[in-house]
Amino acid sequence: MSSILTIVKGSPLFLELYDDEIMKIVEKCQVLSLEKGDCIFKEGDQGDELFIVLTGAAHVEKHGVSLAELKKGDLFGELVLLNENIRSADIIVDNYTDLLIMSYSDIFGLYEHEPKIFSVLILNLARLLTKRLKDSSATIQLLNEKIATLSQKKSA
Repeated sequence: MSSILTIVKGSPLFLELYDDEIMKIVEKCQVLSLEKGDCIFKEGDQGDELFIVLTGAAHVEKHGVSLAELKKGDLFGELVLLNENIRSADIIVDNYTDLLIMSYSDIFGLYEHEPKIFSVLILNLARLLTKRLKDSSATIQLLNEKIATLSQKKSA
């Protein structure tokens, strides 16, 4: 469990939590081992868990286009915490990979029994989603600039 704790502590979801607080969450989790090419979930699937990559790597794919790489310590599927249980992309394993699986019910069970931990998790989720939104906005802006440049070259 200590090696899992070391990896999980690096996840933005657990920022500002103490080791013993993190362990209260991790001890309820399961570890899933997958092989290269395995699909963790597909766009449109329903699910109620979020994942942290413990070892290995995977990638996010939508309509055959790779959108993001997931490596050790990365979190995905976190929209389930906002009651969004329909998956928005495919997640494909790149090589032998171990995942920590956290269920929606375990996270929200903290609301009653560990409100401080729950509050920090939700704050960290908001921070994580804000960062991802800003990154997406920057990418969209860059793509719009490239499209404008290509349009100018085409019309010249």
